[in-house]
Amino acid sequence: MRVVVDTNVAVSGLLWNGPPNQILKWAKTGVLKILACEKTIDELSRVIQYTRFTKRLSSLGFKTEEIIAYFMNLVFFVPKPQEIPKTIKVDPFDNLFLALSAEHKASLLISGDTHLLSLKEYEQIQIVTPSEACETIQRLFSHF
Repeated sequence: MRVVVDTNVAVSGLLWNGPPNQILKWAKTGVLKILACEKTIDELSRVIQYTRFTKRLSSLGFKTEEIIAYFMNLVFFVPKPQEIPKTIKVDPFDNLFLALSAEHKASLLISGDTHLLSLKEYEQIQIVTPSEACETIQRLFSHF
């Protein structure tokens, strides 16, 4: 199953336990294929360096570069989308996640961002919280 995770889901999954971390575990085992492009990795690299994450990184014993390298090994790299919509005006970067999902035919866009979640879907791709994604994925794979 191909999915896109936004930056806050990636950060949460990398630094804490819970549904975002479960999504990353499924990517590690091959249950999910997280789609990413160079721009989404650049954004993650920028955000994870915020001072509010410094203490957490330190307590885990990881450097920013190690966390980014780990995430890059989890994801499936795809080209940056050709066309980026202007659907979300408040946080234009979120439009990249919409385009990435649509252009590369993701099953889900997993987000904690209210701008994305309020859309509920984009080009027939469901936009869900990490908890909703976990429920959906568990339901799908419990049939096998």
